[in-house]
Amino acid sequence: EKGYETGEHAPGLKLGGCGAYKAAHHIIKTHAKVWHSYNNTWRSEQQGMVGISLTSGWGEPVDPHNQRDRDAAERYIQFHLGWFANPIYRGDYPEILKNYVGRKSAQQGLGTSRLPTFSVQEKTYIKGTSDFLGIGHFTTRYVIQKSFPFLQASSYHSDRDLAELVDPKWPAPGPKWLYSVPWGFRRLLNFIK
Repeated sequence: EKGYETGEHAPGLKLGGCGAYKAAHHIIKTHAKVWHSYNNTWRSEQQGMVGISLTSGWGEPVDPHNQRDRDAAERYIQFHLGWFANPIYRGDYPEILKNYVGRKSAQQGLGTSRLPTFSVQEKTYIKGTSDFLGIGHFTTRYVIQKSFPFLQASSYHSDRDLAELVDPKWPAPGPKWLYSVPWGFRRLLNFIK
């Protein structure tokens, strides 16, 4: 997102609203190609494995009794982990990701969603292309529903219709975005399980 959407990281492109989605789409297809290449060429001889390591925060609803907050927390996870894991393990992007980006794209008058689609053949080719899953987790956020007007510039963040909050009591070991919230990692692992 920061390399193809905001331009903060390499390659420094500012393709707001579509760059991150296109880059991720190519990463997923490339991962599948590498997995198949190894599977068809070297696996029988080397007996190795090809997995993927994904990074995801945990989104905790601010009010666990509020359905809108619970839905926002689910979107937080699906827009992070599901964005990459669902195609690799289930064959396609999460429905919630497709629905939200598709709806926002339509509101902007676009003829197609800013989220690329996989063909039926690509879905079959991609699904199951990981022998193991590695998880990188840095921090947790409280999450609430927040609607972003469709007239606002489109972005990965505004597509999610949520706001991220932190508890000021959480230890901050370094950078301002990083908080030590071990229970969030446990909940993320339980979610994946």
